[in-house]
Amino acid sequence: MNNFRNLSDKELYLICKKWGRAALEARRKFAGLLPEVYKREMSEQGKGRSWLKKRGFFSIYEFAAKLAGMSRDQVDLVLRLERKFEDKPVLRDALVNGNISANKLARVVSIATAENQQEMLGKVETLSKRALEVFVNDFKNQNGLEETKTDNTSLPGHGKFDLNMDLELDDDVKTELIEMKKKGIDVNQLLREFLHERNKKLAREKSRVVEKQIRERDDRAIIGMPANRYVPMEVRKIIVKEFGNKCSTSGCQRFAENLHHEKIFAIDQCHDPRYLKPLCRGHHELAHAGKH
Repeated sequence: MNNFRNLSDKELYLICKKWGRAALEARRKFAGLLPEVYKREMSEQGKGRSWLKKRGFFSIYEFAAKLAGMSRDQVDLVLRLERKFEDKPVLRDALVNGNISANKLARVVSIATAENQQEMLGKVETLSKRALEVFVNDFKNQNGLEETKTDNTSLPGHGKFDLNMDLELDDDVKTELIEMKKKGIDVNQLLREFLHERNKKLAREKSRVVEKQIRERDDRAIIGMPANRYVPMEVRKIIVKEFGNKCSTSGCQRFAENLHHEKIFAIDQCHDPRYLKPLCRGHHELAHAGKH
């Protein structure tokens, strides 16, 4: 008998990881068999018999629960997906062969077609569930499949935002703008000038920071010191000034969780704010996967 108490923390973790991965794979393989079990049950019922009852089960739900611990909802999802993928053999094979989990495949079912099924398979194979949600939402918006809105209810810590929201102004600001308009002042032009000056100020701040970073990079190169991957606070402040706390991807209202280097840092060795974009976790993953 194995004495797990003698294992180191690392050894225990690796064993757990090994069997956890094996359990997930076995669960996928089992789930992929359910459509065939269901079809045989239906065929036998048409002949006045029951494929499942002959094996001691009253329904496919009891069969899945006892053999693999699957819930009724999970069984229904697998059976529903198999029907949805009847004209999409690439995705259907991924499901019934247990190569991809039903939960991941379910995320692309609303946008999968016979023409793009191979592309969709590539997405579910390489992207996390979170990134898949973001990809599907972007796909729908870009292809006019639903109203342009970002639904973050499935992502922890995020609410739901309507991108067609009205601009809300504080009462004192609104009052002052109204008074200026009464005086014949072109408020729209005033705001344009303000925005133009704001952009010019940000550009100057970026240039100053970039020049400083280039000098520091050259100094480090002389003494052979490696570049610091930590984004300096002064750069972070500029990014917040420009983008606020939201993802910079057009149409996305999720909170930014990562700063993405559009110029590869390992090559450029510089945190250039002109090429830094704040991204939510999903869009950051898509960016590194070459999808944005």
